Formats: sequence, C-alpha cells, structure tokens
Amino acid sequence: MLEGYSPVTQALLGTLFTWGLTAAGAALVFIFSSRQKRILDGSLGFAAGVMLAASYWSLLAPAIGMAEDSGKYGSFAFVPVAVGFTLGAAFVYFADLAMPLLVGNLSHTQCILQGRECVCVVCVCSGMCNNNRKQN
Repeated sequence: MLEGYSPVTQALLGTLFTWGLTAAGAALVFIFSSRQKRILDGSLGFAAGVMLAASYWSLLAPAIGMAEDSGKYGSFAFVPVAVGFTLGAAFVYFADLAMPLLVGNLSHTQCILQGRECVCVVCVCSGMCNNNRKQN
C-alpha cells in the first residue's frame, strides 16, 4: 500500500503498472522475427505457467479453503472446485472447436466488421479465432 495516496489513485497506479508490463511482454512479438519461433514458444509456455499459477493461488486455493470452511463437503472439499475447473476447461475446449464453425474463414478484422453476432463470438474467444486459422 502506498501511504498518502487515495485507494482510487493506488488502483489506477496498479492498473497502469500491470498494463505496462503486459504491453512490454506483448511487444516481444515485434522484436523477435518468426524465424525465432522457439523463443516465442518458450515465452508462450512461460505465460501459460504464470497464468496457471495465478489461477491456482488466486482462485482455486481460496475456493477450496471456502469449501473446507463451509463444512458441507468434509474431506471432499476439492470436488466443487474441481467440477467448476473442469466445466471451465470444457467450455474453452468446445468454444475452440466451435469457433471455425461460427466465424468461417473470416479474419479477425473482417469478423468485427460483419456485425454484432460475430463481435460477440470474438469477444468470447478472441485468441482462438486467430489461433485456429494459423493451425490450418
């Protein structure tokens, strides 16, 4: 906590700091060429590991703790959290499968220009839209 700053100012500074780090990390695609695919793949793997750790320590561990504290599940307090995690993973997987069917062969920009329905689909799974085309 920064002494002498209001909570709103601290939230703004924290947001700008994390935005700056995200922008710096994303800017690596402009520095490395496509020939250096191993570096970009390593960066993607690192980012995936960071997000997995963040999801566990910020979401899953507290949820398991709350389930234990409720006393409803006994030694199976992990089950509701595991079910939620599995349903979320299934949603992402099936959305990834459905994306080519929903947007066809449109690029990301063309998809946005087509109309609201396509924009909603892109908002749900933006990264998958472009990822599917690169794999095909």
